[in-house]
Amino acid sequence: MSLHTYVNMPGRAPREEWFQRRYWLPDFNQMWNAARLNLVDALDPFERGAVTVSMRQGIGMIVVLGLIAGIIPLIANLWLGISMGTAVPVAAMATALADLAAAYTGNPAADQVANSAGMMAGIEPRLPGFLAALLSALGMWINWPLGWLANWMIYGTVVAGLARLLGAESRLQTYFAATSFAAVPLLLTGLNPIPFIGPLAVIGASVWAAILYYKAVRLVTGLDPMRTLLSMFVPVVAVAAIPTLLVLAGTLWVVIAR
Repeated sequence: MSLHTYVNMPGRAPREEWFQRRYWLPDFNQMWNAARLNLVDALDPFERGAVTVSMRQGIGMIVVLGLIAGIIPLIANLWLGISMGTAVPVAAMATALADLAAAYTGNPAADQVANSAGMMAGIEPRLPGFLAALLSALGMWINWPLGWLANWMIYGTVVAGLARLLGAESRLQTYFAATSFAAVPLLLTGLNPIPFIGPLAVIGASVWAAILYYKAVRLVTGLDPMRTLLSMFVPVVAVAAIPTLLVLAGTLWVVIAR
């Protein structure tokens, strides 16, 4: 199978195709094959010898999966916001600080912070409490696919650039079309609000998605395992090191200033 191309039909797509699911989404069997780490069948289900999934379909898949994953958090946020009669972020902050104060019983600072947060949550919003909770919960729900898209495109661009420096010759559109299937396991992150099961599901989905992303990068770039891992983990290490470097730079500046 050619790893550096995808099928482009000549001319524009008929307007009727814009309203067809297959124009915006890959087939369910393709997503199922990707979930089973069978990326060859996911990317080339008709065995044409080319990557037949488009970047457009990848974007549509990420949006739909993100919205589905956000349904349970949407319900949880609605319950929290409506029960407290305020916007979800304010209600979540008040609840988290109240739990913190309960964990550190007798600590005056923790009690004061929790009381202040409770007072903020009790302030009458400009909108009716129900409407403030509804709009904020819907905004957080819509942010699920937007966040997934932003992370996928920014991280993918950096990884694709590093892979190119390490010898890959894949096209960027092919790369994004393949790596978009890493969003399939992330569907499980929507279970996060469920006690006990949620955190385990998030960890499992993250590991699953990382493995799928690794296989996709290897498939479309043709790099060996070491160079593939290097291109994937260098951005992560760099981002993790930035706060440490900033703290060290600030400490050094304070010492020199003295």
